[in-house]
Amino acid sequence: MSTGRGELEAAAFAEIPQFVSATTLFQNAVADQLGVPVNDLHCLNLVSSGQAVTPTQLAERMGMTTGAVTKMLDRMQDQRLIRREHDPGDRRRVIISQLPDRLAELAELYRPMAAFLQERLSACTDDQLRFVADFAGTARDVALDQAALLRRNGKAHATRRATVEKRERT
Repeated sequence: MSTGRGELEAAAFAEIPQFVSATTLFQNAVADQLGVPVNDLHCLNLVSSGQAVTPTQLAERMGMTTGAVTKMLDRMQDQRLIRREHDPGDRRRVIISQLPDRLAELAELYRPMAAFLQERLSACTDDQLRFVADFAGTARDVALDQAALLRRNGKAHATRRATVEKRERT
């Protein structure tokens, strides 16, 4: 493989969507093993990382209606993945947290991927680790911004599209 700058950029640009696609397939496989829809797994990741811990935050982050999030949380609670608790500072607010019940099962499913990442990252220099962390974080933020932009300015989600179309006919 040639190491010209343009060729390296083209190779990286070609590999990134393939990595994202493979990661999506991996997440689907993990969800299948847990017996849950992949959206439940995405929700669990947001909850366990602290990025979204209320139903409203989850709806905004996942591009879902609050009603759909409620159904998802009901299902996840039945699967012993999460619990809902009233916020002691505001009893009207509900806080979602991950239950420890299935952590070992989750850890086992992610173990091979975590081991691979640990092995590869441990071989990186500090500068390379900074680059990887910065790139991943920035790419995540851009993807989230673009998803929000598409939801705001593009076609509505199917469930919302039906409501909008119904309104337009009346």
